[in-house]
Amino acid sequence: MRTHPLFEPLRPAAIQRLQGWLQASHPFPLAMVVCLTALVGAATGADLASRRFLLMLGAMSLSQLAIGWTNDYVDRQTDAMYQPAKPIPAGIVDASSLPTLIVGAVFASFALGTMLGMAPLAFLAIGTGAGLAYDLALKDTRYSPLAFVVAFAVLPLYVWASLDVFRNELLALYLVGSPLAVAVHLANVLPDIEGDTAAGRRNLGVILGRERSLQAIGDSLAAPPLLVAVTLPWLDYSRSLLAGVLIGYGILTAVAALSYTKPGREASVWGFRFVVLASVLFASGWLASV
Repeated sequence: MRTHPLFEPLRPAAIQRLQGWLQASHPFPLAMVVCLTALVGAATGADLASRRFLLMLGAMSLSQLAIGWTNDYVDRQTDAMYQPAKPIPAGIVDASSLPTLIVGAVFASFALGTMLGMAPLAFLAIGTGAGLAYDLALKDTRYSPLAFVVAFAVLPLYVWASLDVFRNELLALYLVGSPLAVAVHLANVLPDIEGDTAAGRRNLGVILGRERSLQAIGDSLAAPPLLVAVTLPWLDYSRSLLAGVLIGYGILTAVAALSYTKPGREASVWGFRFVVLASVLFASGWLASV
């Protein structure tokens, strides 16, 4: 069936706007955080078809949507100078409509969170607050990693409280996985380090510079397997599963390292993606092996 001619000119523009809103939400980090949320639940024995599981994912998705949109809204003037192809400076997304949508997404997230209970709602609020604090205040300072550390610290607590699957041994995740928050943060800022430096920003990546940031990423990625070795005497692992996780983690970190050897922003973007994938695999795989 042919589309009525009146609507044919609207379709490409509507699709472009939809793509712009999606791009402004930072879809890769959003998808990875939601994926990690689901995998933490799955790895700790949750019922993936339960109403609470779906509520948990919905609340987290809306929270990340608000954080992503806030990031692009705050950066709109800097992006106009250094990344004019992004949705807001390119005129695809109307910046004036973003604050209302951000507030709406936060309230919708918390509304779903209330259905999970006070403890899950509190952890959701802390994680959302950390993400918004990064966008609004911390990202241009030396304290920029704090938001990542806090957000990743409360994410497992949010899942365990939402699904009632907590076990004491799961707390060792904070020992073995904490360095990953620093690696993800530095990998996140690295692609834009030149623009951030030119704009006078003072996040940790700018303070360290590219080479020292890469060294810190490498050290942070090397630490978790070594910390796993520390826990071997007192945690009852599924050794075969843990070995598979560590092999996959090693492959992804090696690919990330290879990406960083290539010049250009796009190579650093791919490095960030592989660092995130490695971190998600490690955290969820480690939980599944305990």
